Amino acid sequence: MIFLVGSPLPSSLDWENDELLNTPIPPFYDIEIASQGQPVLADLDQPRVKWRVLQSLPRSQPDDIHSTFYFGPEDPNFLTTNQLVKNCNDATQGNSVLSEFYNHSFSMHEKNEILISGLESSTQGSATSSDIVLSTINSSEGAEISEPRAPFQINGTLCDLQDLPTPAHLESIVPQTMSVNLIAAVIAIHPPRRVVTRQWKTEFDIIELVVGDETRTGFGVNIWLPAERSTAAKTKQIDRLRQSLRVLRPQDIVLLRTVGLSSFQNQVYGQTLRGMTQVDLLHRRPVDVTDAGGYYRESNFDFDNLDDDQPLLLQKARRVRKWVLEFTSPTDPVGGSIPGMSTPHGHQLPPDTQ
Repeated sequence: MIFLVGSPLPSSLDWENDELLNTPIPPFYDIEIASQGQPVLADLDQPRVKWRVLQSLPRSQPDDIHSTFYFGPEDPNFLTTNQLVKNCNDATQGNSVLSEFYNHSFSMHEKNEILISGLESSTQGSATSSDIVLSTINSSEGAEISEPRAPFQINGTLCDLQDLPTPAHLESIVPQTMSVNLIAAVIAIHPPRRVVTRQWKTEFDIIELVVGDETRTGFGVNIWLPAERSTAAKTKQIDRLRQSLRVLRPQDIVLLRTVGLSSFQNQVYGQTLRGMTQVDLLHRRPVDVTDAGGYYRESNFDFDNLDDDQPLLLQKARRVRKWVLEFTSPTDPVGGSIPGMSTPHGHQLPPDTQ
């Protein structure tokens, strides 16, 4: 049993000691001192100790690979594979549920009846060839010059995560599959999982992105990639998608084009549609001068120059970037076990935590 009775006095904290305390510290005392009836009051002139919420350590899962999965806030309306495994009693049941889910997801991946979304969204309008931005390049003389970058061609409109349809709606339009375009921040990148399809005995790697935007978070997108040694993997579209995933890391702002929507166990999830889905890096905070910054440069996010006439992609990217800077941490647990993908950071406590 744990009693939460308050914080110790700031003056009693010893920041040089990195070991666990064996004796009480003011204003808490052992029984002998408390029996003397000499309570010690906190000094009102001292600053109060700041409380901090710490994430719980990940629990062991039926499959060891899940120990590096996303353990952040979960939306009951969105599905991630971690939720499926966590709700299972043992490894056998967990693998059975995952197998059923992947069979369902693969059937969606192979469908050719695609419904382009016309969902009402707070991101109104069409984001197509009019979305042209100027990129800044250093000339040989050291001066900055600008040139137009190739625009993104998007079928349909951009959709906020809060505007995604319900499982009942997705089931009502079967056999059609609804597709959406999203601008969101990467929260976690799960390690690739190798699966073999039942019918064709084809090997695939499944990589799950967990993303969020300023409206909602915790949305899982399953990306199906043929095994690199297979013939199906040797296409420009697959190679481009694979390379896009290799460079991603948490807090990256990405454009997800033509993401298929489906539901499983009454929860909505996203996934690739064969030959159609694309993932593009829009913006990231570079770690050094050699780090690729994405489609948009830092100058595109100058909040002193906000304009409603800016391209819709840029307006949405601004809002997502603001949310990323305010509400996400670069040390959130992520997965990754192939070269170039995110690697686990482990459970790190804040530097001022005692």
